[in-house]
Amino acid sequence: MKRDIELLSPAGNAASLHAAVQSGADAVYIGGPVFNARQSAQNFSVEQIKEQADYCHIYGVKLHVAVNTLIKERELPELLDYVYALNDTGADALIVQDIGAIRLIKRACPELPVHASTQMTVTSLEGVRYLEDMGVERVVLARELSADEIAHITAHANAEIEVFVHGAICMCYSGQCLMSSILGGRSANRGRCAQPCRLPYTLTGGGLDMEAYALSPKDMALIDELKTLRDIGVASLKIEGRLKRAEYVSAVTGIYRKYLDYPQKVSNDDFKELKDAFSRSGFTKGYFTAKLGADMMSHKTPGNVSENIFSGAAKMRAREDANIRKIPVYMSAELKKGMPLKLTVYDDVSSVTVLGTVIPEPAINRAMDGERLKSQLSKLGQTPFEAEAVEVFADSSITIPVKEINEVRRKAADELIKNRISRDERKKVLTDLKKDNNKHINPKPELTAECSSYEAYKACRDMGINTVYISRELFKKAGKNAIVKASPVFLREDIRSGGVLVSSGAAISAYGGKRLYGDFRLNIYNSLSADEFSGLESITLSPELNLREAAEVIRNTSAKTEIIGYGRLELMMMKNCPVKALSKCRGKSIYSLKDRKNERFPILCTEHCTPVLLNSKPVFMADKINDLTASGADRIRLVFTVEDEKIVRRVIDVYQRALAGEKVDNIFKDNEFTRGHFYRGVE
Repeated sequence: MKRDIELLSPAGNAASLHAAVQSGADAVYIGGPVFNARQSAQNFSVEQIKEQADYCHIYGVKLHVAVNTLIKERELPELLDYVYALNDTGADALIVQDIGAIRLIKRACPELPVHASTQMTVTSLEGVRYLEDMGVERVVLARELSADEIAHITAHANAEIEVFVHGAICMCYSGQCLMSSILGGRSANRGRCAQPCRLPYTLTGGGLDMEAYALSPKDMALIDELKTLRDIGVASLKIEGRLKRAEYVSAVTGIYRKYLDYPQKVSNDDFKELKDAFSRSGFTKGYFTAKLGADMMSHKTPGNVSENIFSGAAKMRAREDANIRKIPVYMSAELKKGMPLKLTVYDDVSSVTVLGTVIPEPAINRAMDGERLKSQLSKLGQTPFEAEAVEVFADSSITIPVKEINEVRRKAADELIKNRISRDERKKVLTDLKKDNNKHINPKPELTAECSSYEAYKACRDMGINTVYISRELFKKAGKNAIVKASPVFLREDIRSGGVLVSSGAAISAYGGKRLYGDFRLNIYNSLSADEFSGLESITLSPELNLREAAEVIRNTSAKTEIIGYGRLELMMMKNCPVKALSKCRGKSIYSLKDRKNERFPILCTEHCTPVLLNSKPVFMADKINDLTASGADRIRLVFTVEDEKIVRRVIDVYQRALAGEKVDNIFKDNEFTRGHFYRGVE
């Protein structure tokens, strides 16, 4: 059956991979020993990746390897060696998050396809085109897009488009969540998310005091949207679940395979099987249908409410010795007097011909007639093949041992398997990662600021801060000298300022005629990523880097660098507003989520109603200013969100005095501030 859309299944171990293949996946994605976003899965060694690539290729299934974490500067040599090794495994593509890693892979292994991970937060055609220009063959879109938004992208993109259709979704845009990182040191960008979104919170503000699992969405299920996905031109449908068991992979893959091959209304029994496999109080397709709100959320419980019941068929496909998926072959055999058995077998990849070693003898009791020979040749047993048709040309009154027939058939099957797993050697380019380390280290960085209120902006200007980032709304009051912060989720906006703070490749492309400043959402972890954006006025390093790691990046790039030295870090950027999902928006009210330790996390409402969850405490480093300046950063940004004007002026004053060489004290009590990741970082 011709398949015009790929079904891509997850595998965290060999059992799940085999279950995916036996259940009808067109491709499987896995993680290796390093740099993959599911570090708690069993995963695969490089040698095991090669073995599993062979297994997949026997069945015509592709294997994608996730290299989808952010890469630290000191890890770049290890990444390069790893990519060279993966290049030789036969893997069909790498799924990548780090933009510097994409550049490195394309330079070192130019024939190895790269797919942009959903962790890259691509939400627009402009974002896809930016990656196309880098040579990316496929883009996995953010899960927050609607069918209409996906359709617009697929209609105009050259790269293949992949979307998630089933499994867990995040409350925050993937690749933009710092909550697990900041609260517990376990970064989602490094494959170690502790899932604080699945904990209970109390929503306060606007007269509300509501306890719920306010950040816990239901799982996605688009099983009844397959026609729409096919019609809008999606190339690949992705099932989430590298941490799930083999039976889950089998059940979900099998059902999606069924309805892709035989389009029809989804039966109640099949939908129930999906729920029985795993369910957080049911499923949602809210992003896809653009229907946000409470129905998307699992407010009462964050975990699986199903009993993990699997059908007999799902269990059978998940067995270690499952041999259900068969490749049709066509056989032609000749058994002639004085000649050994000649067998030709061909499949959709190649044709092989095998000669036996035994000359037929005159039959004494029973001849090896055509029907008997045909029956014996068809017994392909535990091979991955099944005989679609067998043609036999046999002389009468002769025979050969059944053992000889079996041996010829076995050799033919072995040769077909060799042909199916054979691969051309991919090119490798010797790549030097050494840097000159001649970057000028700025002994006295410039103070910059980001302001969410006009009062904060005015205070910054009054106190001599020249570079200030503000919203489009505030720009109407502030005047032409401010820099507008573009929407962190790319939208084409009418931005009138000469300078723009950008968070994506899409925004860089859209506002290329202006002075551009890179925000921390570009996820700059290493000098290769920094170099990618070195044409900008400045770039903001990831707040997940500690001071030593930041200094390593700064020494190895020519880009002008900025670090966030004060402020409440943005932990989550959401599309489905937790306030609206639990209650209703009450305008200018100030909302917070309170955790079990009574820490309050403010919810900052943005111009385009993309709620941002802030940390409960601001980063404060004025009393450690020498440590900040030693990193070599050109700029230190002060971020003002919920602070009143008095605090804003006090913070600016203490940082200015510290930079002037004055010894300053911490202006906050011990439980009112944090050092962020400056002294700890993430694994």
